[in-house]
Amino acid sequence: MTTLTTLFTPNLMLLQTTLFLTTWTTLHLLVTLHGPFPSISTLMKYNSRLYSLLSFTLLLLAISNSPLARESYHVSKIYEYLDIFFVVLSGGKVDLHFGFHHTTTIWLTWARVLPEGENEGWRWFAAANAAHHVLMYAYFGGWNGERVRRILLVTGQVQLVVGMVADGVVGWGRWKGGQEVWRMGFSAGLLGVYLGLSLREMKMRRGRGKGGGEG
Repeated sequence: MTTLTTLFTPNLMLLQTTLFLTTWTTLHLLVTLHGPFPSISTLMKYNSRLYSLLSFTLLLLAISNSPLARESYHVSKIYEYLDIFFVVLSGGKVDLHFGFHHTTTIWLTWARVLPEGENEGWRWFAAANAAHHVLMYAYFGGWNGERVRRILLVTGQVQLVVGMVADGVVGWGRWKGGQEVWRMGFSAGLLGVYLGLSLREMKMRRGRGKGGGEG
């Protein structure tokens, strides 16, 4: 086993999620008491540009045979906690899709990507996800444009479908071979929830654009 596989025990995973949620709550209370932090928007923009570059590196690792690929991809999901913290500090709203996704993707990678010998097919979703993040964080970092936004609407759904298909193919092969498939089922289930929440969010946005509410 790799060092990170040994390090990220279920207890440590629960601890890091608890710390994340505690920090999120604490920052929300600070903003409620003292108001948004005015310099956060600039920091968010530069962080997005940096993470776009890091995502390109993750993409290259995912399509290579680098031994750092799985561990780097897993740790990147901890780094993405900053997205939540920055939005909270800016006074923004963390919706259901955003919050659930950032809280649980670390569990997806822990179950599906990190375990050595139990992660067939993980590179398909990781590469699609990293490619989507290259474009998405560049967009957040200032690369604006209606065309980019429309592309992101497509790539955001496609990456999830790619992951579910990969989980289905690998899971079916393992099931026929008498091997455990819960990791693939867990991953596909979470990806399906992300897809459902994403489609819900898009529907709500269209409703607001027509003058409707969120209900």
